[in-house]
Amino acid sequence: MKGPIKDIDKKRIVIGFLIDTIACDTAGTQKQLLETIRRLDRKRFKPLIICLWASGWMRKDRLPCEHFVLGYSGFIKPSFPIVVSRLIRIIRKEHVDIVQTFFEDSMFVGLLGKFFSKKPVVLLASRRDIGLGEKNQPWYHSIYNFLRPFTNHFFSGIVVNSTEIQLFISEREKTNLTKIKVIPNGISLPDQSDGSIEFYEKNHADVWICVVASLTPVKRHDILIKAVADLLSRGIGKKFKVILLGDGPQRQRLRKMVKDLGLEHYVHFEGTVENVYDYLHFADIGVLCSDKEGLSNAIMEYMACGLPVIATAIGGNTELVDKTNGILIPPGDYVALADALEQLITDPRLRKRLGEEGRKKIKENFSWEKTIHALENYYLSLLRS
Repeated sequence: MKGPIKDIDKKRIVIGFLIDTIACDTAGTQKQLLETIRRLDRKRFKPLIICLWASGWMRKDRLPCEHFVLGYSGFIKPSFPIVVSRLIRIIRKEHVDIVQTFFEDSMFVGLLGKFFSKKPVVLLASRRDIGLGEKNQPWYHSIYNFLRPFTNHFFSGIVVNSTEIQLFISEREKTNLTKIKVIPNGISLPDQSDGSIEFYEKNHADVWICVVASLTPVKRHDILIKAVADLLSRGIGKKFKVILLGDGPQRQRLRKMVKDLGLEHYVHFEGTVENVYDYLHFADIGVLCSDKEGLSNAIMEYMACGLPVIATAIGGNTELVDKTNGILIPPGDYVALADALEQLITDPRLRKRLGEEGRKKIKENFSWEKTIHALENYYLSLLRS
């Protein structure tokens, strides 16, 4: 055992981060991955990004390390063997020590790449949610649910960002808890913005409610829109407005819903923005009403900016939000969301107290320094074992 440990401590570890694509640097998993790569100790680790397919964002934005594209178009496509062979060549040529996978397709591509490369590669899965919901996945992903208890056996470890995900994987996929490592997301506390945002200058409200989330079914923006309609019926409509930061396939459907309910004056679609913190600094309440969630970057960003949080009591949300810094509601319950919003809209002192406690919690428990230190030590422990 002493020989391998000595070699590992002397060599520079090559890590291949295998992900479907990097579509932007604002989405949760992609944002965390890019920031992790930027902060890894380059004297000890050499990161590589390996994407199943390319994106428009990748072609115009510089990635923080060397990257490769496998040309993947589907698990059941005739070109799939070529994709695996490309991964094998990368593993061999770059002398990859660890392949860390993100999302389901990458897990199975990575598993086959390790197997057929015949190299002593450490295979590590990164699991950051408790499922995206059937509407967010190709039909064949249902097969993966049956395969995971078997395929998990071939992974040296599974890194998750919340205890809820750890328990979910252990129970649903019959995987030993000791194989699942919890390393929370990292986040930096932003400075208070000294500038201004044109959007807020053109649109005025006593209270701004902000949602940072992709416009996909699992994020349940429809619940928030229904809650806004409920609040208007209670007679407090003049006091607040909602800004939605993010884009996605549900944009047109949600816009139509807002129009049909006559809420155009109250719900604003701002799309994807370059710096979320610039917008959060001028908001008053952060909301996330997802049906499924891991450890939400959005909630952590709300807390880092001193916003009180209203979130559904699912997944890692319960590890971030409690009565000291926000309000938890049942998923899918727009009346409960409206009740929580009314409470915060009408009580500025409560908003301030909850927001201050949230920022304090982030400062004391979540930092990039802690996350990177834990992750680097985990990589080394997997290689040593």
